[in-house]
Amino acid sequence: MAKTDSLYGYEFTALCLASTFAFCNIAIFYSLSGYLERLGIDPSWRGLIIAAEPAMAVILRPVVSPLLTQANALAVLRIALAANGAALVCYRFAGTVPWLLAVRVFHGASIVCLISAVTALLVGFIPKGRSAQAFGVFSLTSLAPFALMPLATEFLLRFVGDESAVYALASLLIVPALILLVPLGKRIGKAGLTAHETRRPSRSIVLDNLRRPRALAILAANLCVFLCSTMVFFYAKGYALALGAADPGLFFSIVFGAMIAVRLLGNAVFDKLPKVPALIFFLVSWCACLALMARVASPGALFALAAGYGLCLGVIQPLLNAAMFQYSPPELRGVNINMMLFMMDAGYFLGPLVGGTILAQGLGFPALFLTGAGWAVLAALLLSPLLRAQQTESTG
Repeated sequence: MAKTDSLYGYEFTALCLASTFAFCNIAIFYSLSGYLERLGIDPSWRGLIIAAEPAMAVILRPVVSPLLTQANALAVLRIALAANGAALVCYRFAGTVPWLLAVRVFHGASIVCLISAVTALLVGFIPKGRSAQAFGVFSLTSLAPFALMPLATEFLLRFVGDESAVYALASLLIVPALILLVPLGKRIGKAGLTAHETRRPSRSIVLDNLRRPRALAILAANLCVFLCSTMVFFYAKGYALALGAADPGLFFSIVFGAMIAVRLLGNAVFDKLPKVPALIFFLVSWCACLALMARVASPGALFALAAGYGLCLGVIQPLLNAAMFQYSPPELRGVNINMMLFMMDAGYFLGPLVGGTILAQGLGFPALFLTGAGWAVLAALLLSPLLRAQQTESTG
């Protein structure tokens, strides 16, 4: 659908902003566990309630993604945004386990449909040769809310009383997102949809696509990356405290700050890099950071390595998506990028499980970070057969 070499057209910008509003409504749930505790929810139920929302991503994304085309995704996006806003208001009235589970499931379903629809539309507005830059910008829509919304939430809690009121207030963010989408219908129509952009790929085509060695290698590498990064995300605070850090949150500020900085400052050169060689280089460098983290003896050393960790991860994620975009047929780009998101969903489930098992066995935080280094090496090995293909194909 992209008819211009300009990346920052109205369509791309509006979709990125709509995605930002969606991730704002995810980032505010960083303190959900504490809120459930104050509601008096039994500890045995809290984990299930928290997991119910991301569980919908694992269950629904493989079902929803193949059904979306650039012809129907905008309607789905509008409905999903409205449903997301309604779900946020519902938290205000849910105070028991059954109702909280119901709201979390409804909320999770709306978010899956929302992000999947944005992705299906977005791939149609990426100019040729700008895929890595596009995904670098798009990734900021998830990073920025997680950096900013916890601070905004803590500020609002001083005035509104509890988290459910903040969740309800956050539903107001849906309004500007819906307004931004108003002109998109006409603009998409004027851009002119090709047959493959309006035709839903058949089940057999989708399955055959996922059996291709390139697609499988990139999907498996993406899973390894999220297995590692989620283990670090959920357990780095404990490691920093064990090392004697007074402010363990500084680790996350450094990591996310480095990721945002590298995407803002280096985004323009991402598409000039040979994707697979660059990915392997940064995956090996990421592995080195993780291995060194396992051997640090002070929080200062951990925080110093956090910058390198964040820098590497800030390059790896958009390049993986760009590689999938490059190697995907045009009619399957939306499906495949959504499958990359499915690998992210799976990583958010399995990473904490693996990390928790390591700690439960008494192996300690160093073993956890060494396991993360192993995931990074495995991702690099999975991508290594694509090196020859990288040399013969033009940049996507």
